[in-house]
Amino acid sequence: MDKKTILALIIIGAVFLLWPVYMRKVVGVRSPSTPSPSDSLVQEQEWEAVESVERPVQPQTLADSQRSAQRSESQSEVARREYDIETNIVKLVTNLFEGRLSSLGGGTVVRWKLKQYLNQEGEGVELIPDSAEGNLSILLGNRMDLGQMVFNTVLDSQWVENGKHFQKVRFGLDLPGGGRIEKEFRVQDDSYAVDMEVRFSYLDRQDMGQGYDVLWTSGLHPTERISDDMHYYQAYALQGGELLKTKDKSTGLREGSTQWVAVRTKYFLMALIPREILGKAARLEGQKTKIPYRDEGLKDWRRFHVQLAMPSTGHMEETAKFALYIGPMDYPQLKGQGVQLEKMMNFGWSFIRPFSIAFLYALQFLYGIVGNFGWAIVIFSILIKVVLYPLTRKSFQSMRKMQELQPKMSALKEKYKKDSQKLNQETMKLYKQHGVNPMGGCLPMLLQMPVLFALFNLFRTTIMLRQASFLGGLIADLSAPDAMIGNINVLPILMGATMIIQQKLSTQNPQQKAMAYLMPIIFSFMFYRFSAGLNLYYLMFNLLTIAQELIIRKHK
Repeated sequence: MDKKTILALIIIGAVFLLWPVYMRKVVGVRSPSTPSPSDSLVQEQEWEAVESVERPVQPQTLADSQRSAQRSESQSEVARREYDIETNIVKLVTNLFEGRLSSLGGGTVVRWKLKQYLNQEGEGVELIPDSAEGNLSILLGNRMDLGQMVFNTVLDSQWVENGKHFQKVRFGLDLPGGGRIEKEFRVQDDSYAVDMEVRFSYLDRQDMGQGYDVLWTSGLHPTERISDDMHYYQAYALQGGELLKTKDKSTGLREGSTQWVAVRTKYFLMALIPREILGKAARLEGQKTKIPYRDEGLKDWRRFHVQLAMPSTGHMEETAKFALYIGPMDYPQLKGQGVQLEKMMNFGWSFIRPFSIAFLYALQFLYGIVGNFGWAIVIFSILIKVVLYPLTRKSFQSMRKMQELQPKMSALKEKYKKDSQKLNQETMKLYKQHGVNPMGGCLPMLLQMPVLFALFNLFRTTIMLRQASFLGGLIADLSAPDAMIGNINVLPILMGATMIIQQKLSTQNPQQKAMAYLMPIIFSFMFYRFSAGLNLYYLMFNLLTIAQELIIRKHK
């Protein structure tokens, strides 16, 4: 067995050894969560105003016993049930999403449907679990849970400006002990981010304490195959530039300058971002639950409880501004928020990440030209082949020279079979005389590895290939295995076949014949469950390599 064969085996072994580590460290594995439905009945009211309208404020008369009871969790629950009948639902509508806010808790999120991303039934994906409560509720410093109180809808206005739709909704609550709290939401077309402003006026210092907490209690709803979403379903916080995250266990209340808290699935995200005053602490916790999932019965999922602790200025009136992002895990969108939300996207190890991001922009650019991600991948593979052509050509020439030297190398092995040191010296001398680099034949393979790792992460963790079809729908989703013939994935089989042809063209040494079949079989098994986009790229790259070798042979 010559050095090239040994080196190839070492590379294959390294891939097999490092791949499980890579999957654990970079991709991650775990399961997700969603809540069970509750029996609470909410009266839905959709406001149709086009101009600013002041809504009549209905006084909330609470019995004295109820006023004192709101400081305890159990009694506040009684108050909430008694006043459920007054709860309103306000709809937020843009060209990107349709959200619904409940007056229970003052604009808590109970529904959020994205219009441009569809589920299997062809409808917009719903990101909020059924009967969600407490999303964006506020817990005052003395632990008064405002999520159990019914706010008044005091303003709901809509208008059109420069062809774009804008909407503003405000909820208000006069506290039993004095003081007022208002939460205002502002949305506009072409943005997944919602501006939220919280105003506190003349609150008792005993109520306000040293600050307040903003809560998200439901997590997110699965939108993909539940096994896929489970791998990525996590809660996050960014504190001092470092990610705090969990898939299930509580992190406890972690103090530190908090830029945002978030929950993500494979392709979608909720993030709460303080805009002017940063949070002072965060707590993340996942609670196991089961949910009915399509027609597959109950499945494991999680309800995430995310808590963002905010400081109080101590003034009689204070305002805090937030951005609420509920939308796709789209790199340009997340980067555009300017708070490093893109850190949640797994683009691979640090030396792989620049490749992943560069390929992302390249594919999006090509998609803008051809209008189909499948053809964009085909063109991308051609461009990569063109870039690597000089190295591949030198590699091919090096392999040919090595094959031409085989008789002389065999003679040296026979002559110095009892003196390995002398054999190595004479072999290196022979290489130098004929200008041969024994590593030259493996260089293109080594250069391909960062590309493959980068594309593997890119196709799994970005939303651009989600439900992207190719070849007239023969491949329905480039982000998943192709399943072109029933449950059979054809692309990895074709990719393996092209590898066999490629190996046969480049291998002349009989001792290496086994490699012509071993490597393609191994890679076909490895790639069988990978995305169709990745297999399409590798298949095209192999076809181009075969064509290149035939052309070089013809010219020679």
